[in-house]
Amino acid sequence: MFKLVVKKHRPFEIILAIVTFSTAFSVIVWLLLDANHWDVIKSRLLQNEELRLLWDVNQKLETENKKLKEQVVMFERSSQIDHQVAARLQNEIRNLQDQVYLFKGELEFYQGIMSATTDSKGLNIQGLHIESADQERLYRFKLVLTNVAKSDRVIEVTLDMSVEGMNESGSLVLSLDEVIAGSELKREMKFKNFKRIEGSLNFPKGFKPLRVVVDIRQKGVRNSTVQKIFEWPASAG
Repeated sequence: MFKLVVKKHRPFEIILAIVTFSTAFSVIVWLLLDANHWDVIKSRLLQNEELRLLWDVNQKLETENKKLKEQVVMFERSSQIDHQVAARLQNEIRNLQDQVYLFKGELEFYQGIMSATTDSKGLNIQGLHIESADQERLYRFKLVLTNVAKSDRVIEVTLDMSVEGMNESGSLVLSLDEVIAGSELKREMKFKNFKRIEGSLNFPKGFKPLRVVVDIRQKGVRNSTVQKIFEWPASAG
């Protein structure tokens, strides 16, 4: 008669370590990009050593992701873990993989912003990050504006956004008022060097978004309108 041998694995400790690392690193990224930390961002952009530090942290994230995949293979091959425990672990691993995937996309987005800011002057639309939400046809977005200038004076800008896409009738352009979800997004805002704008978009049934057009205009300055067109990311669906 065969004996069932149960070996002690430490899957929960591994999962906890990965969650802790991802959460801590996410907090660091958000703090670095807060408006009150603009001076820190500019100094890091000017110091290659600090940029290498960010790269090293990114590499650590890649290593943790690789370890996670190795754990998935180990759990799939193991026949010595209780089936209920294995199913629960697989579900936790899938959730962690989704979090790592989304986090990597957001990290790449902010790294691109930090790299682009070194060559940026004046008012600029630095980046737009879009990801799907849990609800159907609902998407979250983060828009980043920068103003690299010699003075630290506060500027006032007006924001406008529209989404170009298709429905069963053909081409369609939806204004921000038509697609913004939740609380109304403020169009006029003031900032010095950095502004992060967050919100949600809710599209009508049958609408397929193709691109987002963003316009910003600085108040009191002639010919100050800046426009940037972003293709709808395939990862957002």
